[in-house]
Amino acid sequence: MSGGGFFGGGAGFGDSGFGPGSGGFGGGFGGFGGFGGHGWGHGEGGGFGRGFGPGWGPGGGRGGLKRAAFGTAAMLLDGPADAAQVVQRISEKTDGAITPPQEIAELAIGLLAGRGVVTVADGVATLTELGENLLAWRGISSETAQAFLARAAQFGDVFKIRRELFEVAGLARTITWTGTDEQKQLLAETRTKVLEALRDAKKTLHRALGED
Repeated sequence: MSGGGFFGGGAGFGDSGFGPGSGGFGGGFGGFGGFGGHGWGHGEGGGFGRGFGPGWGPGGGRGGLKRAAFGTAAMLLDGPADAAQVVQRISEKTDGAITPPQEIAELAIGLLAGRGVVTVADGVATLTELGENLLAWRGISSETAQAFLARAAQFGDVFKIRRELFEVAGLARTITWTGTDEQKQLLAETRTKVLEALRDAKKTLHRALGED
């Protein structure tokens, strides 16, 4: 395991890591830029931390995919699975709060296979002894992954809000760059409505927190 870890990141399996000494699952697994965040599904996922977050969705980049692959490997501790089943496990374990895009799970499995962490047959990935040892080395077990996901499920409302905002911003960006004059006019009108709604929402939440 030269190079600072399996993927060459300083924390081992996935840059900011997944286990002890790396902030736990939060930095490398999800919900906070990983399987949650805007990772695993247009901001849902962002991630399992930053793995399924910016990693599991648009704009995650290479580092995000590494973290998404790490989260995928952890899901395989429950047994072999294809990409759709990995997504299903994440969704079920978080009561639907995090639902990664299947295409990112497929890319993650491909990355794991290329590193010898899993074998793949007919689309179904199975952890190799190397993969099991790497997860154990980082202190990750089926139980610790389950505990993290249960905790991440508490942020379901946050993930949903982030996902919707991310998608709205993406649509606005597309229209800004390539839209017709009519579409841009509609964007300007929608922007006003959205910003007003967001300001009202902020006021409501500030009041709920007892703030001015």
